[in-house]
Amino acid sequence: MDQKNKNQYHHTNKLIDSEVDNIFYGNYDQVILGTIDKNEYPFLSKTIPMYFRKKIYLLLSDLSEHTQNIGTNQKASIFYALKENNKQKLNNPRLTLIGDIKKLKYQKEDNYYKLLLENFQKLEKSSKLWGYFDDFNFYSFSIIKYIYVKGFGKAYIKLF
Repeated sequence: MDQKNKNQYHHTNKLIDSEVDNIFYGNYDQVILGTIDKNEYPFLSKTIPMYFRKKIYLLLSDLSEHTQNIGTNQKASIFYALKENNKQKLNNPRLTLIGDIKKLKYQKEDNYYKLLLENFQKLEKSSKLWGYFDDFNFYSFSIIKYIYVKGFGKAYIKLF
C-alpha cells in the first residue's frame, strides 16, 4: 500500500468487523456484482449474495454476462449499499469487497448443493424452482480486501 492509501483508511477492529458481518448477514439495501469482460471493461448488475459458514456464495446462471466474464477473468467486486440516512448521499455507509470468484463443481443432487440452495431460499424463495435449472450454479467469492465506508472520514480497510 502506498503512503497516500496508508493515510486515507483506518484499520479495522472488532467493532468494525462485527458491523461488516452484520452487512454480510443481510443488513443492506442492495448489492451489486462487478466482473470484468474479455475486453477488460467492467460489468455491473444487482445480485443476491449469501453468507453461509463464513463464505460468500452467489447463485448465478451460466448464461449470464457475469458468468461469461468469470470464465476469462475471476477478478470481481461486490458492492453493498446500506440504508441511506444522511441527506448528503456520499456520506452514507457502503461496503466494497474485492476478490476472486469461481464456479463450484457441485451437481444438483449433491448434498452440499442442496444445503446451499436450502439456505439461499431464505433470501430468495423463488430460487427453490430456478435453483435446479441446468444453467444455475453456485459460485464462491474469496475476499482479498474490503473497504467499509461509514461516512466522511470514516473509511476502513482490511486485507486478507
